[in-house]
Amino acid sequence: MLLGEPQSSQYDWRFQIFDFPVRVTWLFWAVSAALGYSSAMAMQRGYAMDGVSVNLGGLLMIWVAVTFVSILVHELGHAVAFRYFGIRCEIVLYQMGGLAIPGAGLLWGRNGRRTQLSHLDQIIISAAGPAFQLLLAAVVGIAAVFCGVFVYEFKWLSDFFRLEVSIPRNPFVYAAVYFMITSSIWWALINLLPIYPLDGGQIAQHVIGIVRRTSGLMEAHTLSAVVGVVIAYWCITHRMELNAIFVASMVMNNIQALQGGYGPRNW
Repeated sequence: MLLGEPQSSQYDWRFQIFDFPVRVTWLFWAVSAALGYSSAMAMQRGYAMDGVSVNLGGLLMIWVAVTFVSILVHELGHAVAFRYFGIRCEIVLYQMGGLAIPGAGLLWGRNGRRTQLSHLDQIIISAAGPAFQLLLAAVVGIAAVFCGVFVYEFKWLSDFFRLEVSIPRNPFVYAAVYFMITSSIWWALINLLPIYPLDGGQIAQHVIGIVRRTSGLMEAHTLSAVVGVVIAYWCITHRMELNAIFVASMVMNNIQALQGGYGPRNW
């Protein structure tokens, strides 16, 4: 996801992975825990029905750790794509998810001149994040199934190979697998919604740009506003108020961008 970079704080955690600078804000941990509370509670109740007592705090810690890994992998996908095109990149994890922040949107051509990223280049960069995250879910899910762990999303695989699978008696093992797969799949799919500035919205912008031979930005904002209203309404009708507020905020941002006007439309 590409939104505005949050302000730096002395409480941020900084490290490097594969030469990519990474910064994790303190709010990332707090919001991740808040979002995972209901999932941890549901798993605790599920095991309690089978007579297994499990510490809620432990499940919540697993959720936060898994969320960190999953979103980091997502942003690494963007960062690796940026590096492929010769652009340095840093990663920030914060309360809204993650950011892959490029140093510049230009790359060196063979003629020694700086050229702008093409629409296709931008599509590859935007798609790389969800692709990495879905690949993570696939690797974890396949490995779990062949280790005898029941995974609903990969039930077809265990059925195809006629494998004996079950839910582990150890709740923390199952929590790590279940949370990793579900959070990775849903985060990737949410980011693929055609709502700017989510990855799907940026992909839509550049697909439109290729077809119409423009920047595609105005059309992407219009599409985002329409799709966002529909999704926000769906969230409200399904009593998902927080999700509705999140989508509605993006709708307002796109409407404001449309009201701000645009310059020349030629790409």
